[in-house]
Amino acid sequence: MDKCWNGNLISIVGDEMKKYQIIYADPPWRQSKGGLRKARPNQLRGLDYPTLSLPDIKEILLKLDAPILFVWTIDKFLHETEEMLSSYNLHARFVWDKENGVAPAFTVRYAHEYLLWFYKSPMVKISPEMRGKYTTVLREKSTKHSRKPDFARKMIESLYPNLERIELFAREKTPGWDVWGNEVDSDIELANSTEIVKKEE
Repeated sequence: MDKCWNGNLISIVGDEMKKYQIIYADPPWRQSKGGLRKARPNQLRGLDYPTLSLPDIKEILLKLDAPILFVWTIDKFLHETEEMLSSYNLHARFVWDKENGVAPAFTVRYAHEYLLWFYKSPMVKISPEMRGKYTTVLREKSTKHSRKPDFARKMIESLYPNLERIELFAREKTPGWDVWGNEVDSDIELANSTEIVKKEE
């Protein structure tokens, strides 16, 4: 699969339809690095992975028409994320306390990110055993740049153990999940229309 985001990634492969109830996504928000150091003259402002515009991210997130969305975002794009997904209801803003972070302009460290939980009415009920089991603050030390905590997927799995789920913009395969992204062997490919098809084996 191509290592950049382009029209070649939006194509039909196979003919078996599949419907997902949950989308989990860590979109490649368009931004640049801050706080470049003189001690690292070869450091670039661009990120180490390709990014997408807000309209492109919105198109991909809405294409599957899933009733439940869990979407990662940061302070810079918090309001834009909620606005572009206004066709959904916002249920919760989870705050991931990373216990470390970057310091833009060498000021304060941004040690958190947001995981937003959206749904379409009527809301799909969570597993009865999980009612009240989680708080909106997730604490797990960050490791590799941009890698999200494994705890988030496990939380979603426990809330909705029996629903079909897919991770968009995925970087690795996860048991129990279908995936789509430019760094993995995707299980589906997105069509130019609203049609979603299962990828051929």
